[in-house]
Amino acid sequence: MARQARIVIPGQAMHVMVRGNNREVLFHQEEDRRIYLNWLRDAAKEFGSAVHAFALLPNHVHLLITPQRGDSLAKTMQSLGRRYAQYINHQHARSGTIWEGRYRSSLIDPDYLLRCQRYIELNPVRSGFESNPQDSPWTSYSSHIGDKVEPWMVDHPNFWKLGNTPFERQRTWASFVREGAAHWEDRQITECLMKSKPWVTENFAQKHFKDKLELISIRYRGRPSKINPLNSIS
Repeated sequence: MARQARIVIPGQAMHVMVRGNNREVLFHQEEDRRIYLNWLRDAAKEFGSAVHAFALLPNHVHLLITPQRGDSLAKTMQSLGRRYAQYINHQHARSGTIWEGRYRSSLIDPDYLLRCQRYIELNPVRSGFESNPQDSPWTSYSSHIGDKVEPWMVDHPNFWKLGNTPFERQRTWASFVREGAAHWEDRQITECLMKSKPWVTENFAQKHFKDKLELISIRYRGRPSKINPLNSIS
C-alpha cells in the first residue's frame, strides 16, 4: 500500500512528532538534548523551516514548525533524523534505526496555533514527568516566558499579538498555559497528529480543501457535540 501523502501548505504551521523505536529512550543525558536542538536549529536554517515550539521527552519529541517551501519540513526532519541517529549509534556502539517509522505531522490552522503550542509545552506535565511547565528545562516554554531564551527560534505572528512588549507577551503566555486545556481539546490534537490529519476550522478547510474534505476529516469517538467533521473545536 502506498504511503499517505503528507498535507503540507508552505507558510502554514505543522505539529510534528517523532518517537524512539519501540518507545526506546532517545535522550540519555542532558548533552544529547542540547545536541538535538543545535542540529534542529541548523537543519531548519538550511532547509527553510521556522521552529516555533518544542518539547523533548525521554522517548519522543514534539515540534511546531512552519515550512517555507513544500519540501522544507521533510528535508529538515530527514537531515536531523539521520544526523542524530548516527550520533546515538556511535555513542552507544549500536546500529540500525532509532526511530519508530516516519515522523507524524498535522497541519495547524493559524486560529488554533497557540492552542497547539500550549499542548506541546505542557507535554511533560501531561505525561507525568513534571508538575509545572516551568520545571521542564527542555521545552520552549522557558523561552516564551523569558527565562531561558533560545535565540534561534522564531515566534509565530500570533504569539506577537499577545502583547506590545516582550514582558506583556511573556505574561499573557504564562497565564494561557496555566489555564490549561480541556481534555477533549488535548484528545483532538493528539488524534489529528496520530492520524496525520489537519487540525483546522471549517473556514480554513473550505478555503484550502474545498473539493477534498474527505482527505482531512476524522471520525471522532465520544463528545460529538464538541467536535465537527472538520477537526474543529468550534
